Amino acid sequence: MWYRKWSIVSDISALIIAFIVALYLRFNFNLSLISRRWYLSTFIILLALDFLILYFKGLYDNKHMTLFNQISIVIDGMVYSVFIYLFISYFTKMTYFSRLTLIYIFIIGLLLQITFKSILLYLQVKRYKKGLDLTNALILGNYSNELRKIVSKFMSHEYGINVLGYLSDDDVNYSDINRLGSIDDFDDVVEKYSIKTIFITSKIDSVDEIINKCLSKYICVYSVNGSINMTNYPMEIEIIDDMPILKLKEVFIGGSEGHVKRLIDFILSFVAIIILSPLFFILAILIKIDSKGPVFFVQDRIGLNGKLFKAYKFRTMILNAEEILLKWLEENPEIRDEYLINHKLKDDPRITRVGKFLRKTSLDELPQLFNVLKGDMSLVGPRPYLVRELNDVSSYAKYLWRVPPGITGLWQISGRNDIDFEGRLKMDMQYISNWNIWLDLNILFKTIPAVLKKDGAY
Repeated sequence: MWYRKWSIVSDISALIIAFIVALYLRFNFNLSLISRRWYLSTFIILLALDFLILYFKGLYDNKHMTLFNQISIVIDGMVYSVFIYLFISYFTKMTYFSRLTLIYIFIIGLLLQITFKSILLYLQVKRYKKGLDLTNALILGNYSNELRKIVSKFMSHEYGINVLGYLSDDDVNYSDINRLGSIDDFDDVVEKYSIKTIFITSKIDSVDEIINKCLSKYICVYSVNGSINMTNYPMEIEIIDDMPILKLKEVFIGGSEGHVKRLIDFILSFVAIIILSPLFFILAILIKIDSKGPVFFVQDRIGLNGKLFKAYKFRTMILNAEEILLKWLEENPEIRDEYLINHKLKDDPRITRVGKFLRKTSLDELPQLFNVLKGDMSLVGPRPYLVRELNDVSSYAKYLWRVPPGITGLWQISGRNDIDFEGRLKMDMQYISNWNIWLDLNILFKTIPAVLKKDGAY
């Protein structure tokens, strides 16, 4: 919390100082040459844009971040905020703000933010060495010589990690670290010592169970000596004392960014439903005229935390569609193979005439805006999977259920039905592993041209 608070204060202070210095360099503080109200308003816009960009890019998260990574985010913040301002001013013809002043703010603000970040990191390390702001850590498995080198660094608290001891089924004691019990004592030790980080250092029979518990408690997991099978989990590399260590990616959407995502979902879905209500009415009439049956198709889908919810779509198939599908697959082995690979059929005999149009244009998914409004779904997220697909997503389930499913996603903007089922799963995992607000906005913008092109839609 200390670093986060002062990081925010320093970034805001840097831009305020940059603004004052820029006014001095450009106008020598002769404010009669400018519109004070307009300049102040413009600066507040720039300040707000920069802060929001830094915030949503995770600069103020409560986690250790190298100076290099922080500098890259700070540069993004200044570049994007200035670009957005110039974009707005160009289309609104607001040219009262001196561009030279803007350049001064950009250069000075960037240099000050980087300087303040360097000072804060130095002070944060000093606090770590005094035993402040430390994260309690635990080692699981063998205490190897390689690990001793890392732990010796941690003992100095230079990285903000406080290793309290280790758990191992081998009854061996070491002079430089405490044995807190066996692997079976994991739950009790984590609860007792408020563990927030674990290092798995050797193969453990119950590693999957332990990782699932860590995911549910938002405990950071590191893998040493190939202790975790990389094919089963999304991993990233973190450098500790010039030594690369694999870290389990934090694949969840929560905290302040999660609230912002939900707020965006609620506002946009509410507005979209109001604007599109005449279209809803027209499509409902066409569906009723074209074939017998209800306007909406309601189906159980798997949502956040593995809970079932009722997903709404415009009906695109004839009645008794499931029974017809089973019979058709039984009579056509080549079609059955296509369905097993893609979980969809390109020439599906169950789809009505209006249904083909709705699917081709993706209009059949518009009722899912009500799911978004209710909180069952998000505008952007993994595909909402069917209950019968549980066995096919088993190895991915622990991640897929940690985020709300979405109306659109990477799959929808990357070819849709031209991608097989396994490809969709991998794209959903890519989204979950790299999620941020900017990725959501990027996917939303790309969804519109993808729908208009009708790529892979059927």
